[in-house]
Amino acid sequence: MKYSDLKKSYITKSDCEFCRIKNYISAANYSENMINKVEPVLNSLKKSGYIIGTNNLELYYEKFIVDNPKGNIVISHGIGEYTEKYNELIYYFIIASYSVFIIEHRGNGRSGRLGKDIGQISIEKFDNYIEDFKQFIEEKVIPNSYNKKIILFAHSMGGGIGTVFLEKYPQYFNGAILSSPMHQINTGNTPAFIADMLSRIWVYFGKGNEYMPGQKSYNGQRRFPSRSTNCEERYNYQYDKILKNKSFQTGGASAKWYFEASKATRYIRNKKNISKVKIPVILLQAQCDTHVIADAHYKFAKYAENCEVIIVTNGKHETYFEVDDITIPVVYKIINFIESI
Repeated sequence: MKYSDLKKSYITKSDCEFCRIKNYISAANYSENMINKVEPVLNSLKKSGYIIGTNNLELYYEKFIVDNPKGNIVISHGIGEYTEKYNELIYYFIIASYSVFIIEHRGNGRSGRLGKDIGQISIEKFDNYIEDFKQFIEEKVIPNSYNKKIILFAHSMGGGIGTVFLEKYPQYFNGAILSSPMHQINTGNTPAFIADMLSRIWVYFGKGNEYMPGQKSYNGQRRFPSRSTNCEERYNYQYDKILKNKSFQTGGASAKWYFEASKATRYIRNKKNISKVKIPVILLQAQCDTHVIADAHYKFAKYAENCEVIIVTNGKHETYFEVDDITIPVVYKIINFIESI
């Protein structure tokens, strides 16, 4: 499939010189500035709680309501993540006068777990993520939105959840930022059809709770250099949080999770489903991503009504959590997009 007619742009290191972000937190003295400058702001606004999702599972959420908001941002996080992973980004949204809402998806963070051990990521049905998210928006976001615009920020697995949501329920959001979205999983050296077949067989024979090959339980090991970011300072800040909180200590995924996630990505890539997405979308694609397949992003952008693919040069999977030369223009682009809606 050819994608020469796509709306596409690039973020490069040179763009950093022209981007100015209010109160930007640089990699220099990152942890100190996050603890002393960012976290007090977040803690002064944060309200947290639980909703009861599908199958009576407790789902943890946080909301940050600002005075006189310009609008509202709803965050859908990636696999194995938690609200604190987005502290820096939430801070930028807040100082730009946007309220922020984030839910920890089932099986992640402080929400109810579903794996065979506390660190395993698993799921009963991928649609449960979608219905949880819908419930969260209806119960916690819309009543606190002041009838202002609602924008989706969705990363990785959360980008897959967010995209299915946009295709099934296109009326809830006014715009969306899809960050390295899971539109097709990169299975590495294992061909996707083999990974699909293996997960299907294991689920069929009642072994869906087994770890997929290459996946394992949490062991506390520090993994830097990382597949997800080039920024050691940002990585260290989050690694320290993981060590101190057992709720953040997640390992790999079960065969059932992969089976359900892979099935969901096929739904995402269906032309008829994509064409239901009419709102403005920017899709941040990391040039050095090894978690998701770029070609699937191009298919989504081709059939969605108003989607721009932004290729982040030299960026790994978490472009909003990268070295300064990458993160500054990425955040600048995100804020400008939100302001334009």
